Amino acid sequence: HTTTENMSGAMRSSVLRLYRQMLFEGSKYHDYNFRSYVLRRVRDQFHRRMKEDDPALIADYLKKGTESLNIIKRQRMLDNMYSNGANVMEKIAFHPR
Repeated sequence: HTTTENMSGAMRSSVLRLYRQMLFEGSKYHDYNFRSYVLRRVRDQFHRRMKEDDPALIADYLKKGTESLNIIKRQRMLDNMYSNGANVMEKIAFHPR
């Protein structure tokens, strides 16, 4: 029984670490629309699966989440390379009249 508790504790910390990494990487997007989309999707996906307790499903979600994190990182690099500067929403948010 303690092995199950330890495994779920290890999985919980892995899930939380992945969640924080995805939010951190998503917040680095220069483009307001990409940044908002990524952060919203990450939060939605994690909250939707928050009550899951099947270790096999959690492991599968961790694998898919790690793949998604790598995609976020690659896309963020491309976004930063070809960024057009601040858009209208960012100009309003950061430089109100």
